[in-house]
Amino acid sequence: MDKPVLESCETCFRLKSEAGQPSLTQWKTVCRCDRPYSPNAQYSIALCARCKKRVATAPTGIVRVPDLCTCETPEARSIVNHLTQVKPGEVEAVELDLSTVGMSPANFPTERYKPLGILGQGPRANVILARDKQRGTKVAVKCFKQVSPEALAQFEKEAKNLARLNHKNVARLIDYGILNGKTPYTVSEYKDGFNLGQYLALHGTPSHDVAVMILLSVGEALMAANKDGHFHRSLKPGNIIFIDDMNSEPAVAVTDFSLGKLKLDASATPFDAFYMSADEARGLDFDERSQLYTLGLVGFALLTGVPPFQMGSYAEIKNKHALELPPQIASLKFDAARPRDLEEVIERCLDKDPRNRFDSVAKLVERLEVFPAREKARIAAILAARKRRKLLQISAVVLGILLVLCAIAYFVLGRH
Repeated sequence: MDKPVLESCETCFRLKSEAGQPSLTQWKTVCRCDRPYSPNAQYSIALCARCKKRVATAPTGIVRVPDLCTCETPEARSIVNHLTQVKPGEVEAVELDLSTVGMSPANFPTERYKPLGILGQGPRANVILARDKQRGTKVAVKCFKQVSPEALAQFEKEAKNLARLNHKNVARLIDYGILNGKTPYTVSEYKDGFNLGQYLALHGTPSHDVAVMILLSVGEALMAANKDGHFHRSLKPGNIIFIDDMNSEPAVAVTDFSLGKLKLDASATPFDAFYMSADEARGLDFDERSQLYTLGLVGFALLTGVPPFQMGSYAEIKNKHALELPPQIASLKFDAARPRDLEEVIERCLDKDPRNRFDSVAKLVERLEVFPAREKARIAAILAARKRRKLLQISAVVLGILLVLCAIAYFVLGRH
């Protein structure tokens, strides 16, 4: 059955959603003119009281997404954004027993942070949603499992430098430390949103203008970090948060700048190579242009729904990044409404030769800004044409009135 052709809104020029299907996300660009706007409403993603994971709603019902609730009937509980919102004597709606995720309280900074739920679990680290007992805010605590003595020695120095990084599109590092002399942890601002990988699984690829907005926001974050001498060596959809508060414009937060110099061990999986820089795969130094490649991989996933290379072992995918050209974006997911030159921008970022990519992240951002500027110009042209049409209509009415008055005057004067 063919999908119905959607009309554009006369006010915001966005496509109208299907009748009776209000949009619950800004991942897809649709008209929101009829949606109530409550800028002071508290936006918060609920936790499931059963599995202690965050609850997401997908258009097709339950979707098996890593680190999100998959209970048949989730017991969703709202977690207040700040502790002062909790009434005296009232406990948290959900609290996490660390033993249920294989963690010991000795390997978690419980003195200051109360664990609430699970944000992510992996072979190298667990990320826990927690309450900062001092500030009352929600935070993301990342506890590393296996860190070499060499990496442990540089951890505090690197974390101290990263704590100075402050940008609206970066989840700020607010605390760090080493427990028992062997377990490092970092504490970052908690951003109420799902990562891009989760959004791709829940809602498919975003509208191309949303994809551009995400790439621009990430590019601005990288520019700020690069200025302070920091490179993001693990840029991937899982480290980019899409903040989808329907009471404001969507935003993006980049996470996990810390411990970027850790080398993968023998336990590396194919997933670890999905968003590897071609320069790293070829044994070259990691620099600003290496980030362009990984940002291009993120852009490729946003437009197609998948990374360019995902079949094979870790070593095989690594070799593909080093030697093979990625498939053309349009061959994997064709979109007639998507600008062809947007695909060309992403494919240029994925060139194996760093010299053929953009000169810098700033140059890429400058090129991406063309797309929203072009859309603004299109809307301005429509508004100008609408204004001219209205002026012509008014002129026609005035001219008609004048003709009628002249005819009346001629008739009256003719009788006299």
